[in-house]
Amino acid sequence: MHWQRLDRDSSLKVIDSVKSAADMVMFDIGTSEVQRAFVPFYKEMFLFKVTNFASLPSFSFEYLGDGTFFHYLDGSEAPLYAANDKGQLNIDQHNVLDYIAFFYNHVTPADADEITIIKDPQDMPLLDSLDPMAYASVMRNHKPATVLINSDEGYTVETEVYTEGQLVRATIEATKKGRVSIIDQKMIVNEMLDSGANEAIF
Repeated sequence: MHWQRLDRDSSLKVIDSVKSAADMVMFDIGTSEVQRAFVPFYKEMFLFKVTNFASLPSFSFEYLGDGTFFHYLDGSEAPLYAANDKGQLNIDQHNVLDYIAFFYNHVTPADADEITIIKDPQDMPLLDSLDPMAYASVMRNHKPATVLINSDEGYTVETEVYTEGQLVRATIEATKKGRVSIIDQKMIVNEMLDSGANEAIF
């Protein structure tokens, strides 16, 4: 995300829109910073981040909003789906993977651990724990994501995913309204490492 810091007047407008009476101290303009980032798959909706520097460590809240109405991203699917239902979402086969990555960056499924979409193998969280041979095998065997257009104009994406301490290849569906679900997954780290070992033998 490329964040842009908002000026004082714009920051006040955002803070006044998102705070409640109980949040007066938490969102004081004197101790808070408001930033905005463009999100390519939304027409007129942006990602806003409000950071409070009055406490140590500082903490941030993120919202999807159009500058007037804001949806607090609380880790559930509800705020994203509410924003999508306003007709601002515009996903296609070129940006659906970015949308899914954005979705799981802000949503933790109720029945699962955090999910990280691996678009670049260099971003895999487990890399530091691998020995050189295993590292080389993971890099060599990484498969870019594939995207299929479904008959209902949604998408089926097959991509590598890191979750629950494992690297898996997941099949994920995303509807035109941005509903996301994992329909299949297969653990692949051992498969990659076995491939590397076989190549080393021969």
